[in-house]
Amino acid sequence: MLLQDSRIVILGGGPAGLTAARLLHKRGLSPLVLERDASPSARSQGGSLDLHEGKGLRAIEEMGLIKEFEAVARPQGARYSVLDENAKVYVQLTDADMGASRPEIDRTQLRAMLLNSLPPTSIKWGVNVTAIVPSPKGGYAIQTSGSGTIEADLVLACDGMNSKARALVTAEKPQYAGVSFVQATVTKPDEKTFFAETLGPGSLFALGNDQAILGQRNGDDSMLVYYSLRVPEDTSKSRGADLTDAAAVRAMLQNEFKGWDPRLMAVLDEADHFAWWPLYSVAAEQKWNNTHKGLTLLGDAAHAMPPFTGEGVNLAMLDAMELVDQLFKHDSVDTAIAEYESGMLARMKEAIVDVQENQDRIMSPHGPVPLLKMFGVTV
Repeated sequence: MLLQDSRIVILGGGPAGLTAARLLHKRGLSPLVLERDASPSARSQGGSLDLHEGKGLRAIEEMGLIKEFEAVARPQGARYSVLDENAKVYVQLTDADMGASRPEIDRTQLRAMLLNSLPPTSIKWGVNVTAIVPSPKGGYAIQTSGSGTIEADLVLACDGMNSKARALVTAEKPQYAGVSFVQATVTKPDEKTFFAETLGPGSLFALGNDQAILGQRNGDDSMLVYYSLRVPEDTSKSRGADLTDAAAVRAMLQNEFKGWDPRLMAVLDEADHFAWWPLYSVAAEQKWNNTHKGLTLLGDAAHAMPPFTGEGVNLAMLDAMELVDQLFKHDSVDTAIAEYESGMLARMKEAIVDVQENQDRIMSPHGPVPLLKMFGVTV
């Protein structure tokens, strides 16, 4: 199968899928992206992301989007405040303090930037993929709900943790990581509060006994606050509270975080939306048996992980770079995929171990001490 003659379909219009599409487009190919969202503005894309050197930032450079990125990136967003449950501020660090460069960009802005770099016809919106069926003569029939069947020779599955393609590659599924977030959105925060002033333009880590309150500033000055709990998997995704009933959610969180400083809990009164976010992760050691030609996984479809290191989006964009490089390095698409998967699984193993260690630092019975030690701060 010659790459130039292949019908390339990318499942998912997130960072991995759009990065792959942009890189393939730059090399003269015309991939088709299938995205479940009805439009770019159909739902919230979540909070802010920090892009890392050699990964996300390298992808921006390879895509030729440095100028566009710098126009919306927020280097000042890379500030980290570490507190305990009594609202004692131990340290406020920046990337410069740690010798790193990790500028922030809102998910919505990253997606818009990538979409603007592609022809509008390269994306089909509102496509709900229901199954991917290998065709007897090669290639795949991508079955959808309401959009018919789409034929493909090469499928790049970037459709998240519940990827429709994952079962074709491995029987292993992401497992609950033992931690769930209640996400509180504060659209118009009171900037004079302790929480907003301490958060500033960056991130806040208030750490207690196996609990955490994590704050994040977005480019529009809104705040996302994550109330983090070590709890059994809650399939109701609400812990007994109606998430549309703000008073009930506030009461539940006040009970869960009983004894925490009121200055850290007061932000609940400003929240205008709540969501339940259980965290899942693949195992560090995965067994893949990808005997299906012309198909592979990227991003969360390959290596879902909790967000405690910020590596998820960076690895997703790196996946896209490495795969496209391999596709143009080898005459055989299947050889390229095998080389990509070998490197990706090795990177993934290291990343999963790191995120598990960082989860234990943040969700620790010793409060902020383990995280402060990682930052080189003596308590």
